[in-house]
Amino acid sequence: MTKDDPTGERDALPINPTLTPHLKPAAGHPPAAQGPAPEHPEGRTLPGVPAPAGDGMSAGEVTGLLGGDASMTEANIALERAEGLDPGPGPGTEG
Repeated sequence: MTKDDPTGERDALPINPTLTPHLKPAAGHPPAAQGPAPEHPEGRTLPGVPAPAGDGMSAGEVTGLLGGDASMTEANIALERAEGLDPGPGPGTEG
């Protein structure tokens, strides 16, 4: 067995005498807190997310939210199959 073998005996690591726990924050350390509310929240711009209508979204709406195209979907399905996962019905199939 060598000294680097994890099952062998090793010398204890030396203790660094300069390491100490932080007992109080350093001078001028600002605490984490929530910032002020916006001045005019009604004037801010919102992301382009459609409001839920209670029915399913079209493929165009999903693509607009998630990005990507059909080739990315086909690539993901191929990766799932290669990993032994069941990707469900493939593109262009019903069911």
